[in-house]
Amino acid sequence: MKKTTKILTLTIAMLALTISSFAQVSATATTSATVITPIAISKTVDMNFGNIAVSPTIAGTVVLVPAGTRTKTGGVTLPAVAGTVTAASFNVTGLGTSTYSITLPGTITLTGVPTGSMTVGTFVSTPSGTGALTAGAQTVLVGGTLNVAAAQAAGIYSNTTDMTVTVNYN
Repeated sequence: MKKTTKILTLTIAMLALTISSFAQVSATATTSATVITPIAISKTVDMNFGNIAVSPTIAGTVVLVPAGTRTKTGGVTLPAVAGTVTAASFNVTGLGTSTYSITLPGTITLTGVPTGSMTVGTFVSTPSGTGALTAGAQTVLVGGTLNVAAAQAAGIYSNTTDMTVTVNYN
């Protein structure tokens, strides 16, 4: 019996040592970070609605789509001599095949020389809302709607507030 008690005591002691040696263990991990190419945007072509004629009594709009074509509503006429008609164009660059969000302005104001003002709003883009870089680049085209008053004063109008297009990685 003494032998059994001694063996049992020894076994319990060995188990206690074994259990305590497994109570704390460790592992290591590598820590890293990757700094990616910043997303960038640059204007390549300005937006231009071209030549328009107005009614002395009826307001209207000129809608310029990203493809660079325009339509009219209301008292606006698009003369045969169109002038320069271009949607705005931006070059977006960044990391490989990343996607990004596109934020367009709400409304901008054009001020005329010698007098008057008009607003441009309802901006649309191609691609719309989200772009996807191919080999780190993509072109974004932007159109909008020019609001023209009845009897709008003749002159050259240009923006007094920036037409800012913002891009951000998704």
